[in-house]
Amino acid sequence: MEKMNIKVLLLFILIVFVHLMFNQSLQLHYDEAYYWVWSKNIQLSYYDHPPMIAYLIKLTTLFSDKEFFVRLSSVICSSITVIMIYLTTKKMFGQKAADISVILALAWPLLEGTFFITTIDSPLLMFWSVTLYALVRGLVFNEKKFLYISGISLGCALLSKYTAVLMLPGILIYLLINSQKRMMLLRKDVYFALLLSMLVFSPVVIWNYQHNWISFSFQFHHGVSTDKKIDLAGLGDYVGSFIGASNPFISLPLLVFIFIKRKQILRDERYLLLISIFSFVSLFFAYNSLYKFMEANWVAPAFISGIIFLAGCLAEYNVKWTYRVAISLVLVLLPLVKMPELFVPRIYQSKIPAINAFMGNAQLYHQIKINDIRDGDVILSCDYGNASRGWYYLGLGRTYVLSNFKFSNSYADWNKNLNLPIKNAVYFCDGNDDIYLEQLKVYFKHITPLPIVGYRSSFVNNKLYVYRLSN
Repeated sequence: MEKMNIKVLLLFILIVFVHLMFNQSLQLHYDEAYYWVWSKNIQLSYYDHPPMIAYLIKLTTLFSDKEFFVRLSSVICSSITVIMIYLTTKKMFGQKAADISVILALAWPLLEGTFFITTIDSPLLMFWSVTLYALVRGLVFNEKKFLYISGISLGCALLSKYTAVLMLPGILIYLLINSQKRMMLLRKDVYFALLLSMLVFSPVVIWNYQHNWISFSFQFHHGVSTDKKIDLAGLGDYVGSFIGASNPFISLPLLVFIFIKRKQILRDERYLLLISIFSFVSLFFAYNSLYKFMEANWVAPAFISGIIFLAGCLAEYNVKWTYRVAISLVLVLLPLVKMPELFVPRIYQSKIPAINAFMGNAQLYHQIKINDIRDGDVILSCDYGNASRGWYYLGLGRTYVLSNFKFSNSYADWNKNLNLPIKNAVYFCDGNDDIYLEQLKVYFKHITPLPIVGYRSSFVNNKLYVYRLSN
């Protein structure tokens, strides 16, 4: 049996190693800190999302809570995603296509992002890729046991992010169009596999039942607009992100080959399965972008099957420049993103968007810890992001977000641990909105501003507004 091309393997190892080294120095994004907080409060599910990311972070931080170990879960998930793309492509289209699929996966910016930012997309992409591999073995190659494996892995994908459910309509489209597979809809195996996925996902259903379906409701309204007023600019934004965030040297050739192979797709069940899933997910978000802004990462799972299809086509037509340019673009940009202090002129360093989310925050909380917090103080913040970073970098235990604050999210559920009225507290926030102060007055008689805490470098100019609260 042929093995992965040694150059491709070395490229894979190099990129994983670079991310591992870089992840040691980057401070936590507020979402990463939030998921870390989840791992300290293990539940069946959470207000925002299902629980898988919390379970994975819990495992990788058993012995240390350093940023490296928080992000190790994502590096593992992303690496497995690449491996599963490779194995699926090899099973469907052979060794040459499999090697190309690894290069394309590593050139895929959305996957690159999951190597160094711990988000719910990391386990989603991993379990989606595992599910797709099992579906290929079970549906295309008629290996029945893999249908049951696909059910279990789909359940795990649903435990990662609710959008995993979008794989199911793609599978149904494949079964309905493929006359040879249509009869499977009358057999028990498909439904047993679906039942397995629901059993794996059932803890989230139980949690939602106990919490008035709040998570399902939140995510439905977050992703689907109830105001059906068409905005073509939203569709334009979606198309731009669809092409750009997936690397134009992946997305555009993929669309070209779908057109070239449009007739063969209906006859070749390998293509049909891949494109059915890719097309449904892509078009679902395209439709919804007419009414509401769609985040670039939401459509990401569709590109797993898209990359496998594209790799098969590039291998068949012996087109090399596409994946070579795609990976070259990423290899050029990778040092700029990972080590901007070495490659970006100093006068432009402060212009890099969103870098303040990854730098300078630990220093802010260190100042608050030394100068403002006293023994017996309850620690409060204005939203889940600030509270989570405070919880992580202060190292003083639980931080709270009062339930009347708009973005309390899961923190509102944890306020049962808070004894009211609160005698003394310290409150911090990266904004100083008057609405926040009015909300604090509901709980406190005395609200005293403390000196603003700041941290400035050539990259960031971060600050926190701090108040002492008492009754």
